[in-house]
Amino acid sequence: MQVKQKVLCFHGFGTNSDILSYQLRQFKKEFKDIEFITLNGPIPLNRNIIMDENLAKMLENQNIYSWMSFLHMKNNDMNSIYSPAFEEVVKILKEQGPFFGVMGFSQGSSIAVRLASKIAAGEVDLGYDLQCFIFVSAQVNPFANTEAKSYLCRVPSLHLIGMNDFLVDRSLGLVVQFLNPYIIYHNQGHKVPTLTYEQVKELQKFFQHPAQDWTKTVYVPQLAKL
Repeated sequence: MQVKQKVLCFHGFGTNSDILSYQLRQFKKEFKDIEFITLNGPIPLNRNIIMDENLAKMLENQNIYSWMSFLHMKNNDMNSIYSPAFEEVVKILKEQGPFFGVMGFSQGSSIAVRLASKIAAGEVDLGYDLQCFIFVSAQVNPFANTEAKSYLCRVPSLHLIGMNDFLVDRSLGLVVQFLNPYIIYHNQGHKVPTLTYEQVKELQKFFQHPAQDWTKTVYVPQLAKL
């Protein structure tokens, strides 16, 4: 029996691992050789948050979580608000690895971005090499220390960017932090997109050969049909 490659996945703000698993249902169907493992954020939330009406119905009677809390801030360091979540993720990656890659959706991408930055800077060693980072409706680190030296991550990255996503500019800003990014644009908003047949084929190429040079590859559905 073939062992599936594992991808550790981080959900968006105010949801949970079950919701992200549902959002990734097409990925699980199309990419059967990959196990998408979803993880709950460590910070429980109450219901006093604004969210989409349909999502609110799905989350009824479920616990919801976040990846950060300002209560964890130390010495006015904004990055410390993610410290408990980041430390837990690194622990899981080390103890339950090796993982093929990590995926971050929306707020969950903040954890993936921090991991990429610290791997690039040599501050985190998992004991093995991740093969890819996957970003969905992601954004560049909003709390980055502008005085700190920045490092470009050499791990191949896949960026699913929605042209109708309110974070589209920040998603594009994240791309330049990677040396080997593959960008797939779609016409949807802030969500895990429903993939077209062509997009599924493109992602299959990436998952099969993540280390190839993707830097000149940008997949735009509208242009692909011309």
